[in-house]
Amino acid sequence: MTVKRIRRYGSDVLRRKSKEITDFGKKTQDIFRDLEQTLIKTGGLGLAAPQIGVSLRAFIAFDRDRRKLFKLVNPEIIHASDNEEIDMEGCLSFPEIFFAISRPKSVIVKGFTSSGRKIEIRAEGLLARCFLHEIEHLDGILIIDHASPQEKEFWQERLNQITSCVKK
Repeated sequence: MTVKRIRRYGSDVLRRKSKEITDFGKKTQDIFRDLEQTLIKTGGLGLAAPQIGVSLRAFIAFDRDRRKLFKLVNPEIIHASDNEEIDMEGCLSFPEIFFAISRPKSVIVKGFTSSGRKIEIRAEGLLARCFLHEIEHLDGILIIDHASPQEKEFWQERLNQITSCVKK
């Protein structure tokens, strides 16, 4: 178990579409241990494998209400509600930056657990937002892709600071 360095905006791995996981052995278990230790250290709600430099379709998300950690492999959104809500959203790869993002209030996600068991999860509110955010990471989509031109302009100085420190 190791706390990994979180890749920041500007890092190439964050823009790559992640590869599916087919082996649920030691390598996959190690990735989830690293994700969990890194998330605990940072105090975030979710973390995708690309954020620790691993271009594989895996993420973890913490449900504060149920005090439960979800570990998902090869997740797919099979339903998203038509009702959306706008909320401020941050990301560990964009430290101290927040954008107003509209997302469905509820989703149903299918995939596999870290041990390879099929799973289907209905998530609402903050957990749904977290699932959507982390799945986007697996597709190389970042919160800045949802930002308005005004938000990007507002945060430009901070974005420049982040990208100037990036180790690709």
